[in-house]
Amino acid sequence: MDELLSSVENYRDDMIKQMTAMLRIPAMGPENGGQGEDERARFIHDLLHHIGFVDVETIGAPDPRVPSGVRPSVIARRKGRSERTVWIVSHSDTVSPGDLKAWSYPPFDGTVADGKLYGRGSEDNGQAVISSLFAARALLDTKLEPECSIGLAVVADEEAGSDFGIKYLIRQGLFGKNDLFYVPDAGEADGSVIEVAEKSIIWLKVLVKGKQVHASTPKKGLNALRVGSELMVFLADQLAGHFPAEDDLFYPSGSTFEPTKRLANVENINTVPGEDEFYFDIRLLPQYDPEEVVKVAKDVGKLFEKRTGAAIEIEAIRIDPAGKASSVDGEGARALIAAVRRVLGVRPSMTGIGGQTCANWFRQVGLDAYVWETLDEMAHQANEYTRIDNLVNDAKVFAALLANLCYPGAFKETQPEY
Repeated sequence: MDELLSSVENYRDDMIKQMTAMLRIPAMGPENGGQGEDERARFIHDLLHHIGFVDVETIGAPDPRVPSGVRPSVIARRKGRSERTVWIVSHSDTVSPGDLKAWSYPPFDGTVADGKLYGRGSEDNGQAVISSLFAARALLDTKLEPECSIGLAVVADEEAGSDFGIKYLIRQGLFGKNDLFYVPDAGEADGSVIEVAEKSIIWLKVLVKGKQVHASTPKKGLNALRVGSELMVFLADQLAGHFPAEDDLFYPSGSTFEPTKRLANVENINTVPGEDEFYFDIRLLPQYDPEEVVKVAKDVGKLFEKRTGAAIEIEAIRIDPAGKASSVDGEGARALIAAVRRVLGVRPSMTGIGGQTCANWFRQVGLDAYVWETLDEMAHQANEYTRIDNLVNDAKVFAALLANLCYPGAFKETQPEY
């Protein structure tokens, strides 16, 4: 095992080189102003061949919005004696860089400085892509035949809901019911948590229609902004009151009901706006039914219609129900705990998050999935980076994990001297 982990350390320079090259290829979906993941997928496909995978395929989900017409996910397998596969699932797409002036380094340059590798998508999710590939490389280089198969999936469209990524692959029947799934897409800086549960996501759109008039005669109209502002605060409080439960597995422990995006209305200050449109991002504990939240929101909207005379439309533009939490004491959890302890010397605890990863889609179809990575939580921020030590140490953890699950008994631990 020491030799295996040392071989991962020896890949450090190559990991930096390949990740730098990958980050220089933008991979944004149309929701983020990009043209998809096609060029980056080709890079990853070639890199998988380069590190020793023979069985590599690209599966494209049809999407007419991008020039290639498909959203590519790259799948690599090293088949073992058993069809059962241990999967590490990462994603190739990123969000947009945002305000370029806020970056100290170009977001698509892959700059190395002070032990960090800067660039859009470096931590989310390039670190996972490269660490999982080089963990697998360490095992492929041994030329040993695995008992269980090794699978890597680098998927598209994670940042915009996964319809053209992992959800598409699951619908295609790519995965087996006895497979194990690991998703490096959330964690703590010291590697001390494993995510086993996620909250449901609801996006509400609220449209308030009043009557636009000159601001000097407001009583001749109906100020949609005034009605909408009152409704926004009242609705948030009502939803929190209707769904008050807490679960210490999660942080924060309760559901959250946050107003977020609001559209511009009138151009000039001396006009009373006739429309107000805003949105809620809701992260709901799994014990609640998302449809019940939508019903309560619409009921509140009807009350405001009667009270104010405004026309109010409330609709859910996104509902992603949470799957059942993964087992905290099953084989998959125990193996990951052991690998983290072996490499980092910490015993991780189990937690739930309000964000969403590919793990949720496995859980929705009854498959346990475990989310772990070492992160500084730089995702979606300007000057996003990954620590190079995190990149290498994550690869060591995944190498130890794959060694113990796929090559049982083949990698011995050093015996203590007495």
